[in-house]
Amino acid sequence: MDLVQVGATWLHLIATVAMLGYYAIVGLLVLPVLRRIVPGRELGDSIAAIERRALPLIIGSLAVFLATGVYLMGADARYDGVGEVTGSAWATLFLAKHLVVGVMVGLGVYIDALIVRRIAPPEATDQTAAARTLAVVAGVMTLLGAVVLLLTAAAQAS
Repeated sequence: MDLVQVGATWLHLIATVAMLGYYAIVGLLVLPVLRRIVPGRELGDSIAAIERRALPLIIGSLAVFLATGVYLMGADARYDGVGEVTGSAWATLFLAKHLVVGVMVGLGVYIDALIVRRIAPPEATDQTAAARTLAVVAGVMTLLGAVVLLLTAAAQAS
């Protein structure tokens, strides 16, 4: 048993649970409740505070994904090197997984740069619409996260 590989896999899974769990809880539970019970200005403040609090978790998860993912791919006997993406089902599935992860990172930047910053300023006028958009994007992130998990499972089984 390779303890480094076990540790890297464990950390990779913890980061997965943290990030996907965050978007699922925010999109499916927190935002719908906040939109119903918190009035306009306070809604924007609440969402901005939640996102600011979550940002270290998200960035930390991404750092763990990068470090452990590079290690785990390099340690896998099925990995034939950068650019070798069609030689096996495993390589093709991992390429698809990483493309979905790239979309998720882009959506994360969109959430922070466009939605949350649009909600946060005191002069922001339509926090409710921005909160609705954020809930939709968080739901999409949750769905994409499930796709990543499916692709990972399929690759590991191949």
